[in-house]
Amino acid sequence: MEEQRKRSRLHSSLAIVLGIVVAMLSIVSGPIGGPATRVLAQQELQEHILNPGDVVEIAVFGEADLSRTIPVRTDGKINLPLIGDIHAAGLTTTQLSEKVSTALRAFVRNPQVTITVRDYQRAYVYLVGQAARTGSIEIQRGWTVLEVMSVAGGVTPRAALRRATLIRRATGSVIELDLDRLLNKGDRSLNPAVEPGDIIMVPAMQNRIMILGAVRAAGAHDMDEGSKVFDAVTLAGGPVERAATNNIGVIRQGADGKAAITTVNLDRFVKGDLSQNILLRNGDIVYIPPNNRLRWVDVLGYLGGIGLIRSVLGTP
Repeated sequence: MEEQRKRSRLHSSLAIVLGIVVAMLSIVSGPIGGPATRVLAQQELQEHILNPGDVVEIAVFGEADLSRTIPVRTDGKINLPLIGDIHAAGLTTTQLSEKVSTALRAFVRNPQVTITVRDYQRAYVYLVGQAARTGSIEIQRGWTVLEVMSVAGGVTPRAALRRATLIRRATGSVIELDLDRLLNKGDRSLNPAVEPGDIIMVPAMQNRIMILGAVRAAGAHDMDEGSKVFDAVTLAGGPVERAATNNIGVIRQGADGKAAITTVNLDRFVKGDLSQNILLRNGDIVYIPPNNRLRWVDVLGYLGGIGLIRSVLGTP
């Protein structure tokens, strides 16, 4: 029976060690990826979505009097001989060619229309803070926050994803963004359209804490400076039933690469022992065991520092 209990503790400790290793890698992971910055190259202009201010060359084969180079007006329209005003903004050059051809059929037999973008009105939004690429990002009509962040290459590891904002300079309004749910969980309901002149601000997180084990919302959480263990457990939805809140471990990696574990008894904190509610630091891992079988001395022994973590992962 004693041997079985030892084996159970061993399996439990090894599982926690694996979770801690994964958590450490998650906390220090690089920026969220995205495609390379998109530049509107000449070969792409054919399918460029037209905007007011763009300049297009319209060539009607065999009809020199109908061919011309004209801008898209501020109302989104162009004016052509015979057919007058025709709406162009929001269309690709292919779509506009088909639209002009259809309108000209009343006057020209089998018109062949080619439209080329000669110049286009550039529109920009601006990224500030913890984006992988900050500064101006050229956008196209209909783009959303997701496209902008993809072009920017995502965010840095220090980005406070849940506290990002979009400032609409045209109106002065501020739109709260949850980039964690948008970029990491794919929640497209949190993906507003962007407009020229918008500013997307991605602040730096104060502390990123990994909260694992017997809580209702385990995972990485951004917390303010000065946050403590009880704050972390509360932010993670609180402990589940029968969680060992008297044996919580706070794992912290030191400058020498070795992991140190401080045990916390929140049951004593609730009864007034404030020393149990220790201050957290960026990168800490808080683990709430599901039962009292865990011995932290075993976990610390298995960790043995960053060298063991690397050997487990097979990294140099």
